[in-house]
Amino acid sequence: MSQGLIDTIKVQLYDLNDDMKAALSELNQNKQLVINGPDSQLIKRGFDISYYQGQKQAIDTITSLVEQIDVEAAFIQRYTTFVQEETQLYEKYLSKFNNMDIPTQDFNDFIAQYYKLKGTQSILTVLDTTINEHH
Repeated sequence: MSQGLIDTIKVQLYDLNDDMKAALSELNQNKQLVINGPDSQLIKRGFDISYYQGQKQAIDTITSLVEQIDVEAAFIQRYTTFVQEETQLYEKYLSKFNNMDIPTQDFNDFIAQYYKLKGTQSILTVLDTTINEHH
């Protein structure tokens, strides 16, 4: 991988990780307000936690790829495969969510996974822009 792309991705991953940690910290600081607040705030907190879990998973996976693969073409290939798999899974959940009339018994698990995938997509969108700018 070209040194510029490696450095740019690593810095971006560190920044994204710091942003995610700051958001989680803020979420935890507001925990007491949410617990004593309306039910909708508790539900939103659960969505936010799932979203940040998705971001963390994406950051960890891509960090691992950057550390393991030192050839740009090989990294891009593995990264592209990861993006395609995650995007297909996200689109599957999005379609199921959009077509859902009545929540199923496993709705809690479904919605948590949906928001986790949404978080993953947010990280992939940022990194795709960086990679496309270097190609």
